[in-house]
Amino acid sequence: MKSHAARRLSTPLGSLWFSSFSERMRQRLAPWSFVGAAVVALTGCVAGEVEGGGGEVESLGEDAAAQVVCAAGPTVEGIDVSYWQQHVDWQAVADAGIQFAIARVSHGTRDTFFDANWAGIKAAGLVRGAYQYYLADHDPLEQAELMIEAIGTLQDGDLPPVIDIESHEGQDRETILAGLRLWLDRVEGALGRKPIIYTGKYFWQDFVASDEFVDHPLWIPNYSNDCPNLPNGTWSDWTFFQYSSTGSVPGISGNVDRNHFNGSLEMLHAFAQNRPALAAEFVSQSFPYASQGALKLRAGEVVEASIELRNVGSRAWDTGTYLAATEPRGRESVFTGPEWPSASRFAAVEGKVMPGESYRFTFALHAPSMPGVYDEFFGLVQVDGAGERWFSDAGQGGPPDDQLEGIFEVLPALPGDPVEPGEPVTPEERPRDDGEYLGTSGLCAARPGTSPGTAGAWLLVAMGTLVAGRRRRR
Repeated sequence: MKSHAARRLSTPLGSLWFSSFSERMRQRLAPWSFVGAAVVALTGCVAGEVEGGGGEVESLGEDAAAQVVCAAGPTVEGIDVSYWQQHVDWQAVADAGIQFAIARVSHGTRDTFFDANWAGIKAAGLVRGAYQYYLADHDPLEQAELMIEAIGTLQDGDLPPVIDIESHEGQDRETILAGLRLWLDRVEGALGRKPIIYTGKYFWQDFVASDEFVDHPLWIPNYSNDCPNLPNGTWSDWTFFQYSSTGSVPGISGNVDRNHFNGSLEMLHAFAQNRPALAAEFVSQSFPYASQGALKLRAGEVVEASIELRNVGSRAWDTGTYLAATEPRGRESVFTGPEWPSASRFAAVEGKVMPGESYRFTFALHAPSMPGVYDEFFGLVQVDGAGERWFSDAGQGGPPDDQLEGIFEVLPALPGDPVEPGEPVTPEERPRDDGEYLGTSGLCAARPGTSPGTAGAWLLVAMGTLVAGRRRRR
């Protein structure tokens, strides 16, 4: 971001100018356009300091014009600031009609004005955000930790965190991609929001060249066009557009970056609403509640069960989201089977479950050979590059470890019943406690020691006593 961040003071101005723009200027640009870019860069900086690359200036050729995307409706005005704006009168900024502001956290080292800006933006009633100028030759996780520590917990009215990636620092594409993945995974896992990516068209095309991150909101700089020119073959739309590095706003001395949010003020406030990253809400289950009595099954019997939960967090569930045993966490279940992900995890999400969507975890319960009454507790755990995080952890949205419970009474196997896998049993064949046979329609079970059958839609896919809360009997 040109107008507010610095390279090292010892770096010659000429090399700064070259590193900021030579990567972006294609040979097809006319010489006068290249010179014009340098002029814009210098006028937008303080004391000759340039932060590499943002705000690309270009002539739109036939190919480039195809990537120009204008806002479909209203936009909202905002700014971004750093050390270079020094002391900001945030109330004057708000009174001037600015609705959001994004403050720099660091450029290698922490921005000495971040804390004042972060607090001042909030106090003035503006939607606030934070960005980090990413250095490709620095440790990505160390940079991520600095970002996480500076922001703390996102509050309502805070934008998702931003990574400003616009210079390669002499690194190749593979190194840049690997570091970007690590940073994004770590920050999203810790703060619970999918980070915004700030980048320029030509930097992204030349040094990243990937559509892997298009599910992240895009913040695009482009100073010479009314509508931004997006990287080829990647995003189809933008969330923020930095349209000037030489803006003027009451409350700020000198130039400041000006930005549009792509949407209405109501949409901006909705975008800045924050929920726990990991949260689930009980929807339904395929078996009776605990108030109807414990599930009775024979030693070695196998039944299918399912629990449906809704994603009410801010991040998607994926193949790293597990329904797992709790009380205690990581406990190996006596009902484990060979198809489980592990002895402590009943099932995993297949595909992705976006916020607001529901997912049915389906699993087989293998009755142990030892008769008795067993309590099974269920919870959700997310396992990814950020480590292992439980939905019941502090700061997440639950459910608690003791909320989803199953009570199972395992009876001795009948004389002659095998305890090894065998043929499925139909509802009419399932033995009753007294040795007779049950005729309960909708029951899907297997002969003790067998796997559940798939003979017809009339088979019930569970017979359990899971409850949403040991103390909450329905």
